[in-house]
Amino acid sequence: MTKVITIGDSHVDDEQDLGRFDLAGEFILHTRPEYIVSIGDFLTLNCLSAWDMNKRKNMEGRRYSLEVAAGNEALDRLMAPTVKYNKSRKKQKKSQYNPTWVYVEGNHENRLSRYLEQDPTFEGTVGIEKDLRLKERGWVFVPYREYFYIDDVGFTHVPHNKTSPISGVDITRKAQSVGVKSVVFGHTHEQHLSHVHKEGMPHLQDTYNCGCFFDKKEDYAHGKVTNYWRGLSLLHIWKEGRFDVEAWSMGRLERESANGTFT
Repeated sequence: MTKVITIGDSHVDDEQDLGRFDLAGEFILHTRPEYIVSIGDFLTLNCLSAWDMNKRKNMEGRRYSLEVAAGNEALDRLMAPTVKYNKSRKKQKKSQYNPTWVYVEGNHENRLSRYLEQDPTFEGTVGIEKDLRLKERGWVFVPYREYFYIDDVGFTHVPHNKTSPISGVDITRKAQSVGVKSVVFGHTHEQHLSHVHKEGMPHLQDTYNCGCFFDKKEDYAHGKVTNYWRGLSLLHIWKEGRFDVEAWSMGRLERESANGTFT
């Protein structure tokens, strides 16, 4: 059995409360998974939004440095309980908890790559992996569109068809149509779980769309119907390519923490 905590799209920016990462850090130490996977769009990078690039009012005050600083604070908070625990264990000369931390790049982080393609002036001086100090923190960095496999289950921000990211209704079925292995992904901010068996496959193909991990109401969603599921997912990979999902909503995390479950 391999345990994996999946953190859906977090969409961190410099104009939000980051207390949810304290909860996530407590939950990680409480459940002790072997892997923690941030599934992409950890940062929003509003400062590089193509949608708002020509809207001077919307872009006013947006700065890359501020969004990166918020991202670093979020990562500090997320890892703080584990760091504190390991310092204590080290003093006691006891074994430490050392999971594998995985940062999957999403399309929002990829805004920086697309910007540098248009203007390479600062290429080599800025970058998500560098500016969030991921190597220094011990995180594995997975570029946009690539997969990170754990026990034959693929983790990616969003699967792609021939030309673009999959989208629309029945999204897990579409994910199953572009690959043959079980997969976990984010991007839609919704939660979906489905299973399919194809001729010649030894077992079911599990596909999970893991929701999101933000509580700020985005301006672009104002007045629109959203089916966002907010929380963390604890996956139990019980066999190569097969997993069960234990979903923890944001509300449940808050209640459990308040009741002292994570202390």
